[in-house]
Amino acid sequence: MDNFGKLEAGAVIDSSRLSILSDLPTEGMGFKIWKVEQDPKWTGSIVQSTRLECLYSIQYFAREALCQCDGMPKFAKFQRTWRAPAMSCPGAGGSHRRDFLKTTTAAGAGAGLISSQQASAFWQDKPGQGDDAVPLATLGRTGQKVSKLGMGTSWALSPSFVQAALFAGVRYIDTSESYENTNSEKVLGQVLERTKMRDKVYLVSKNSKGKVAGADAPKVYRERLDESLGRLKTDYVDAYYIHGVGGPKELAHLSDPGVKKAFEDLKKAGKIKFAGLSCHDALLVEIINAAVDCGWIDQIMLKYNFRDKIDTDGLQKAMDRAHKANIGLVAMKTQGGAEASYPDRHAEFVQKGFKKEVAAIKTVWADPRIQVVVSEMTTFSDLRENVAASKAPLTAMETKLLEQYRTQTANMYCHGCGSLCETASKGVKVSEVLRFMRYYESYGKRQNARALYQALPPEARMMAELEVDKLDASCPHGLPVSDLLKKADRMLS
Repeated sequence: MDNFGKLEAGAVIDSSRLSILSDLPTEGMGFKIWKVEQDPKWTGSIVQSTRLECLYSIQYFAREALCQCDGMPKFAKFQRTWRAPAMSCPGAGGSHRRDFLKTTTAAGAGAGLISSQQASAFWQDKPGQGDDAVPLATLGRTGQKVSKLGMGTSWALSPSFVQAALFAGVRYIDTSESYENTNSEKVLGQVLERTKMRDKVYLVSKNSKGKVAGADAPKVYRERLDESLGRLKTDYVDAYYIHGVGGPKELAHLSDPGVKKAFEDLKKAGKIKFAGLSCHDALLVEIINAAVDCGWIDQIMLKYNFRDKIDTDGLQKAMDRAHKANIGLVAMKTQGGAEASYPDRHAEFVQKGFKKEVAAIKTVWADPRIQVVVSEMTTFSDLRENVAASKAPLTAMETKLLEQYRTQTANMYCHGCGSLCETASKGVKVSEVLRFMRYYESYGKRQNARALYQALPPEARMMAELEVDKLDASCPHGLPVSDLLKKADRMLS
C-alpha cells in the first residue's frame, strides 16, 4: 500500500490508489476529524474547521474525487488523477490549507472515528451548533421534542452529509424502504451506528410496498418493518407510516380493523412508538379528516407550502381539525415549484435579492399548526441555509415578495387538486403526472421521475385521448393542463 504522505492544496492525487485517510492535524489549523470510513470502493471524511468556519465534505472514491465547499471548485479530472485547486477562506489570511491530510500505510488498519461525546463537545465550543443548533418543537400528541427542521432522504445520501446534518443539529430524519431502493435506510443505519447517535434522533420510516388491509395486515406490516429495522441497525423507529396514502382504496385502510391492529401490535412489541401516514394525493383533505376520525394516527406528513396556505380552504379546515385533535403535523414539498419551468419569472425575484427557498420554508414554520418541516437538503449550502432559517423569523419583506411570487406564478404550478380536472382527462392521472414532472424539472430527479411515470398504467398515460378544451377550462388556477401533460409525456416516456 502506498504512502501518499501529506496532501496539500494544489497536490495531484491518484485516487485509484488512495486507501485510508486519517490523522488530521489539530495544531495550528484547528481541524478535527468527524468521520473516516474504509470501504472496498471508497474512503471519506468530513472536516470541520473550528476557526475558519468552512465546512468541507471530502470523499475519495476508488476512481473519483469530489469536494464540496462554497467558493471552491470541484476537483478537475485528468484521466486517472485529479488536481485540487489551491484553497483559501476568508479569515485565513489568504494562506493555503497546508498539511491537510495524512494517510496511514498499515494494510488493513482501522479507520478512526471520534466518539459522539467528542463530537458533542466540539460543537458546544461554537454557540448555536450541535444539539441546540435547530430549535425544537413538541410533535403533537407524541409529546416528543424534535428539531423543527427534518432531513428528507429520498436521494442518493452520502454518509458524510448525514453526519454533517446530525452535528448541525438536525435530529428529525424521515426515510422509507422505497427511497433509493432501500439504500437510504442502509446509509442512515451505518451513520447512526457509528456515531452512537440513534437515541438523539427522531427516526421515521414508512411501509411503501406492503400496504394491505384485513387479516393479513399485522403480518405484512411486521415483516416490512423488520426489514427496515435491519437496514437501519436499530430495534425500533420512533414513527412508522403508511406511505403515500392515495385513492379511495387506501383511504379506507384508515378505518380498517386489520390495519389498526397492525400498528397496535407494533407498538406493543416496542418496534414503533407512534403511527402515522404521508400523503400528497388529490384526496389530501379527505385523508386528513379520516386520520382524525380513526383515532389511532399520531402524526401526519402532508404536502404543504405557501400556495396551499392561501388557495385551499378545505385543507385549512382539515388541518384545523388535526391540530385540535393534537395530531403532529409535518410538512413536506414546501417549495411550491414553478421556478425550473419558468426561469425568467423566477430570475426577476432573484434580482430583487429574494431567496424564495428560504422564505418558502420560513412561511410554513410560521404556521403554528406545523411542528416540523422535512426538507430534502442535497448540498451543504442547503443545510446551512435551512439551519439558519430555522432560527430566523419571516421578515415583512420576505412575506411581501413571497406573496408577489405566489400571485405571479399561480398559473404555472399544479396544486394537486386532480379531482377537478381528471373528470375531463379520460383516465390520465393529471396531478400525479405533473408531480412527476416537478420531480424531473425542479428536484433534478430525472431517473426517478421517468420510472414513476412509466410505472403508471397505460390508461393513465393516454395523452392522445385528452379533451383539450374541457381539460384546460377545468383548472381553477388557469394552467395550460393539456400542454403540460403532453410535455410531461415527451420528457418522461
